[in-house]
Amino acid sequence: MSLKTIKEKADRLKQNYRVILLGPGQALVIGDHDTYDVTRLSFRWSCNCPWGRHKGRWAECSHVVAVRQAQLDPRSQAPVAKLAGLLQELKRLKESA
Repeated sequence: MSLKTIKEKADRLKQNYRVILLGPGQALVIGDHDTYDVTRLSFRWSCNCPWGRHKGRWAECSHVVAVRQAQLDPRSQAPVAKLAGLLQELKRLKESA
């Protein structure tokens, strides 16, 4: 995945209210295939997605980039009703898979 593609995906995740900041160094990202935990460990960010687990030491995944963007733009946080709808949709998609 190119850096341009990672940035584009991160932009889409943030714009669609799929980043949930839980605290200063912790977030959830509702990705295209699953929900991922993003945490900051000292000065590095970590994500439990397949890219983050295997290639994260070379480049940040789109989930980490989306969290970093969301921290700079508090308005990108999902309203409670929108968040509830996203979680319901995710649950329905997992049940139908």
